[in-house]
Amino acid sequence: MTDVCSEPGCDRPLAKNPRRKGTRCQRCAASAMSKSPEKRAKCAETMRARFEDPAYRELHRKRTAEGQRRAMAENPALVELRREQGRRVGKVWGGAGAPPGSESRQKAARKQSEFYMGWCPIEYRPEYRRLIRNVGIRAADARRMIEEQIELDLGKYARTGVLPVSGGKS
Repeated sequence: MTDVCSEPGCDRPLAKNPRRKGTRCQRCAASAMSKSPEKRAKCAETMRARFEDPAYRELHRKRTAEGQRRAMAENPALVELRREQGRRVGKVWGGAGAPPGSESRQKAARKQSEFYMGWCPIEYRPEYRRLIRNVGIRAADARRMIEEQIELDLGKYARTGVLPVSGGKS
């Protein structure tokens, strides 16, 4: 007679297996392990350690790409499904495939600038970009320099009442 999974509500039979350590079926064992924060942390750490190895990353990339190629070669419907999913994603993202200069791309650029440069007042953004792009200063250093410049300009404004960035117009 075969044993039955010990998990409440599961009556799957357990095949005889000399390597079995517990009394749960594979599905219930995986479910129980995924619910354990300790086990999930251990698995995450193991995967992080594996992916730190460049050889493992490359092997994983090759296996994944080969599996995708094989699946798409064996199933033409999958190719069409992926194509349609790509079209839907493009529509959801607001026309990421829209031509340069289109309204949707300009709107996306404004949102992205605001997200990444929200810390920087608009009048200082051209100088920040110049420091990064033309001068070649790292972003963190350029941000520190701009923040120092803002403090200096606020000090000058407190003393003189003139905004240095705006060209003397208050």
